[in-house]
Amino acid sequence: MTGSDIKAIFGRFPSSRVGVIGDFAVDLYFDLKTKTGESSIETGLDVFWGSRPRASLGAAGNVVQNLAALGIANIHVIGCIGDDLFGREMQHLFSTLGVDTTYLQVVSAWDTCLYTKPTVNDQETNRIDFGTGNCLTDEQFESILAGLELLLPNLDVLIINQQFANPLLPVGRMQLLNNLISRFPNVRFLADMRDTGTQVYGSTLKVNTAELARFLTVPHPSHPDLDWCIQQGTTFQKRLNGPLLITRGPAGILFLDDTGYHTVDGLMLTGPLDTVGAGDTVVATWAACLGAGTAPQEALLLANLAAAVT
Repeated sequence: MTGSDIKAIFGRFPSSRVGVIGDFAVDLYFDLKTKTGESSIETGLDVFWGSRPRASLGAAGNVVQNLAALGIANIHVIGCIGDDLFGREMQHLFSTLGVDTTYLQVVSAWDTCLYTKPTVNDQETNRIDFGTGNCLTDEQFESILAGLELLLPNLDVLIINQQFANPLLPVGRMQLLNNLISRFPNVRFLADMRDTGTQVYGSTLKVNTAELARFLTVPHPSHPDLDWCIQQGTTFQKRLNGPLLITRGPAGILFLDDTGYHTVDGLMLTGPLDTVGAGDTVVATWAACLGAGTAPQEALLLANLAAAVT
């Protein structure tokens, strides 16, 4: 692909209409100093000092950030947040990106999911997580899906995300979502499901090689080559009744559907690398390409380049 080819595809991104449903979170970072010489008058315990608090969107929210960075102008989020300060911060972060939060419901018995990440001497320390015990009632879940049903006729692509141990989309409720997928053939669906990937049907599923082996309950090779990925991916793709997108780390990305497979090699990158969030970038770029009507091979090349950037 030439630079002109890439610019032409990017030029079609703003008109795409993309929704994201699933597990949204806020990442809260701050610097922590534990050796302060100060103790609490009330408790007698050592007082720690925090500084430079900064928040960003995490989990499915990171996918949203990537969509916005790619130039998608029409982004909708479907899910729930709590009536708490972290929920208000998430709303603010979405608003800053121009994201439509009409179908992001505020649920009273729900803690907004938060990953608190203190840093000591430039090293991330123990995380403090909020929202790990969340659970929606059947009525609340049906209300979320009712909102999605209203939105789907106005979408080109829907991204489905599951990351939490107690997700918005648990195994027992996936069939309700699958029913909606089957009713909207004009929408392109793309799923990234950490634990429930075997439960989604009629959607492109993005997995890495470790997830692929886990979903198929087969051993994961130390260095899964292309032949292994094609063999296992073809087996899984037929079971899902939908395409499969396999990220292979430095080896690149593989896409399989009923017509065969497409692949792109990883880029040779030098210097320190942080691969966290690269999968979210692939998901966002692939969704943007789906909305723009991009061919699979071109979409692979763009997703590969975008992951290298992040």
